[in-house]
Amino acid sequence: MPATNDSASGQENMSNSASTPQRWYDKDPALTKALESLRVAPNKFHAEVALNIISVIVEHRLEELQNNEAVCPEEFRQSLIEEAKDLVMPTYGKRWYDVNETLQSAIQMLKDTPDEIQKQIIPSIALVIEQAIARDLSEV
Repeated sequence: MPATNDSASGQENMSNSASTPQRWYDKDPALTKALESLRVAPNKFHAEVALNIISVIVEHRLEELQNNEAVCPEEFRQSLIEEAKDLVMPTYGKRWYDVNETLQSAIQMLKDTPDEIQKQIIPSIALVIEQAIARDLSEV
């Protein structure tokens, strides 16, 4: 039976091969867990968490810049602007995170981040998501 993707819910059937990741983020269990928590969280958190994800990525890249004197700050700033322009894309609604443009951009930015950097920032991103959900539960 081939793997199927239920686009509306973001659920993916991995009956074809339980060990083969079907989504780009399934390669990291912590990221998978964090994004799944975000997927089922109330939509009111999506924009806030998205901005926090973008912030984590940018802060990490700025930190790298400070450690790499070969890169000019103006070049770095320009590269971020170009990346942001590339993130402006139509919302197709095929993936669960496409329902919010800010969330779509944040997840795409995370996806486009090199694997070694993803590994460094995933704990921070997971924490951002967990804190937003925990805050909501404590307000109930």
